[in-house]
Amino acid sequence: MNETRGVDRRIYRTRVMISEAFLKMMKKQDYVEISIVDIAEQANINRSTFYAHFIDKEDLLDKMVNEKLELLEHVLSERSAHMDVALSFTEPDPIFAVLFEHIFEHDEFYRVMLLINPVGNFSTRLNEVIKAYFFQRITQLGMDQKVQVPLDILLDHLSFSTSGIIHKWLENNKVYSPHHMALQLTRLARLGVYTAMGAQAQDTRSPHS
Repeated sequence: MNETRGVDRRIYRTRVMISEAFLKMMKKQDYVEISIVDIAEQANINRSTFYAHFIDKEDLLDKMVNEKLELLEHVLSERSAHMDVALSFTEPDPIFAVLFEHIFEHDEFYRVMLLINPVGNFSTRLNEVIKAYFFQRITQLGMDQKVQVPLDILLDHLSFSTSGIIHKWLENNKVYSPHHMALQLTRLARLGVYTAMGAQAQDTRSPHS
């Protein structure tokens, strides 16, 4: 049993070493220009060791992305279980809090994948995770029949505006803390854009109702 654990740890360490080497290279070199030989040299391993763990660099990248997004989904699921319907004006929404905390903790990965070397469909996949958890929240709270704009547009607005702010936050070197960012997005969501700008709320009934 201990021997198996030792082998598992060695496999894990090797995969981490390869992933870190690849990420380091992606900070300086275009994805298409990086070869398996380059990755192996950076990780201080031989090519046969690389191929013992990954099919090719696409497989490596796919596994890195899956690992990060699965970790994000795991934390979101844990926090979602304790979400309250009432949005506080002084505490960040758990979805926003998890997003900014997670990205802050894994800054190098998200900086590379969103800013420096945006390859594949990573931005789309991140958007889908954000959208899925807001949809889950809306349906769990029984609010899907009460939304005042079409649900697909609402979810697109939430996911794309959130991912856009994340992109800009990283671009600006995270000048604000994760808590501050999560709280501001919570306030925007709670108030609505026009109220946040200082405009007075008007009749929200549909002209066709």
